[in-house]
Amino acid sequence: MKNPLPTAPPFGREAKLLFVVSGVTAVSFYGITMLIKVLYILRLGHGPEYVGLFGATSALAYMGMSLPSGLLGGRFGARNVMRAGGVATVVGMVLLPMTEYVFPWARNSWPFLSQVVLTLGWSMFNVNLVPALMATTTAANRNGAFALSGAVRGLGTFVGTISGGLLPGAFAGLLGQTLDAPAPYRMALWVGAFLGLLALVPMAFIGQVEPRAARSQSIARGPFPLLPVALVIGHVFLNHAGWATSQAFTNAYLDTELRLSPSSIGLITGAGQFVAILAPLLTPRLAARRSNGWTLMMTALGLAVSLVPMALIQHWAAAGLGRLGVLVFSAIWLPALQVFQMELVDPEWRPMAYGAISMAMGLGFGSLSLVGGYVVAAWGYRTLFLMGAGLVTAGAGVMWGILRSPAISGLSSAQECAPGA
Repeated sequence: MKNPLPTAPPFGREAKLLFVVSGVTAVSFYGITMLIKVLYILRLGHGPEYVGLFGATSALAYMGMSLPSGLLGGRFGARNVMRAGGVATVVGMVLLPMTEYVFPWARNSWPFLSQVVLTLGWSMFNVNLVPALMATTTAANRNGAFALSGAVRGLGTFVGTISGGLLPGAFAGLLGQTLDAPAPYRMALWVGAFLGLLALVPMAFIGQVEPRAARSQSIARGPFPLLPVALVIGHVFLNHAGWATSQAFTNAYLDTELRLSPSSIGLITGAGQFVAILAPLLTPRLAARRSNGWTLMMTALGLAVSLVPMALIQHWAAAGLGRLGVLVFSAIWLPALQVFQMELVDPEWRPMAYGAISMAMGLGFGSLSLVGGYVVAAWGYRTLFLMGAGLVTAGAGVMWGILRSPAISGLSSAQECAPGA
């Protein structure tokens, strides 16, 4: 039987180390920390407005640091900035479970400090991970590399989510406390911070990940493609704002509205993550048959459809189905975005361009998180999820407009076919 896709060349040592780092940080950051920190905040006595501000602080810090992270990567090297960012991320993880031990007058603001430190570090790491992986791959295996990186991240997130959901119950039994107390969640956050520290080990062995001189000289450096990148920023902003309704508020919704236990929340989220593990591997096939841009448009529409049952049916099964769809479609969307955006610009512009795209992610997530808590308090989660579906649909419309522009499509194709791209 004929294989519809060519076999990609093998990945080098640095690319493989980047996959390992991506997987371990996913267990810590995307899995345990992302699941537990909102539940911990709720156990400290805060409501949905505080949760919204908490999420917005992280997103706006990411937005503010994204472009500087790209510029720092271009100045000092992606590898060095990633390492510094990894250390700062672990420090931020450590700060949050210390909230109960700081002075009483500082306890309300301390979680925001932890979010800022955590996110500044994560921005430095994540923004430079993409151009680093771009530099260690070729046009022949690039889609496969980003898809595999997404699958590894999904597997790590799945493992972290399932274990994170079980940790509070285990610690509650050990400490002789109920799941309404903050201590079991605090201990779970310490586990996440320890795993984040372990991720620094493979990161220390990563060698040179900057574009080689031959690559940089193979194409004359052109001007920064402002209009194409600006339009992609519009798509990313709308898509990420809609996605934030699920990412920032689903755990709080399952906890406060549906009254599910942490283990049940972890199981529902973990089931979606399990399906989403292999979802990024569909990206190269879709890109080969259609294009990365078409994949971005269709996955955005899938995200919108996934948010509808969460809005209309107040039941754990509907929430689980919607969450599964959000996780699967976002897992396909991200590697397609990374390749699509990177191929719009010359290699020298890539750290700056992805920094700008990351700013759009942070602004979209932060804006919705900031507003979302007040929307929930005033009109409920149904309105919030419907708002998210509308925003993602608008993002799909922006991508449709991008694909209709021959100039932008031609620019992406030219970059993809260029020697050493």
